Amino acid sequence: MVHLALLGAWHVHAKNFVEEALKTGIADLKVVWDDDEERGKAFAEKFGVAYEGDLDSVLSRKDIDAVIVECATAMHKEVIVKAANAKKHIFTDKALALTVQDCLAIKKAILDNRVKFAVSLESKIIGPYRYAKTLVDEGKLGRVTSAYFRRAHQAALDKNMLPAYWFDPAQTGGGVTLDLGCHGLYLLPHFCGTPTKVTCLMNELYGTGSDENSTTIIEFDSGAIGTSHTSFVSYRIDNLLEIIGTEGTLVISGTNKSNFRVLLQSKHVPGHENLVPVPSENVPEDDELPSAQFVGLVSSDTALSLPYFDIEAAIGITRLIECAYESAKEQRHVMY
Repeated sequence: MVHLALLGAWHVHAKNFVEEALKTGIADLKVVWDDDEERGKAFAEKFGVAYEGDLDSVLSRKDIDAVIVECATAMHKEVIVKAANAKKHIFTDKALALTVQDCLAIKKAILDNRVKFAVSLESKIIGPYRYAKTLVDEGKLGRVTSAYFRRAHQAALDKNMLPAYWFDPAQTGGGVTLDLGCHGLYLLPHFCGTPTKVTCLMNELYGTGSDENSTTIIEFDSGAIGTSHTSFVSYRIDNLLEIIGTEGTLVISGTNKSNFRVLLQSKHVPGHENLVPVPSENVPEDDELPSAQFVGLVSSDTALSLPYFDIEAAIGITRLIECAYESAKEQRHVMY
């Protein structure tokens, strides 16, 4: 068994990620720490485990193999470095940290202590996006020249959708570009390669105290141009991926299995000479969530990381976030 501690119940993903880790059948949750005692105790009670208010006490426990870090993003560097120095394997939510400098300090602690690490880039496991990655890698779209990804929802309009602290920059480190925008900022390089230049426009429309509406344009070393749009001021939750290549086009809309729609045009796929729906049986199922894959990683005797969820992927997102905010603030291109 992999014995886990939850470090922070701050993030809205915490419950789901813990549940998916436990569903593997080879992990259990031993203890919950949170800097907010009321929140931490409530989460611990849901899972029938103890709450501990002293982080150092949790990390000193010999019966803890690994930690799931779901505390405020602004606390990540301090908490993750402590966990690594305590020789605990680490799973963390995105973004890894608020600056690349902090990410590099985390990387050093992970490598120095030889602990296993994974970051949750959970959109990469979604079946239709896995299908997109296969098409790109196999050249079924030709040379990718542009990609567009949108993820948006109504959090700035519906005050009950997210906890109030979600809009506190002292805890989050940023607004929608950092939070919801993360998905586009890691999916676009997943399909297009290494970024070279970043331009971003963002604004605040409903007084949450941080950016609520944002578009980031990324140029890649391949020559492809990617656009990531994200918003807290949408009518309701919405996703759209479009990838355009010299020999095909792929469009994916929807948010879950019940409403995903995949359209493909490719000179290399018979029956898709025009943009038509892809039969559902041709689209792979979702893979395990990264938190579940992390449990398997910890139980393995060999690998130290998961290729799509490793420390370099985590650092890359933070660098794009840095570039986006710098570009929006200074109204200029920023080199990656």
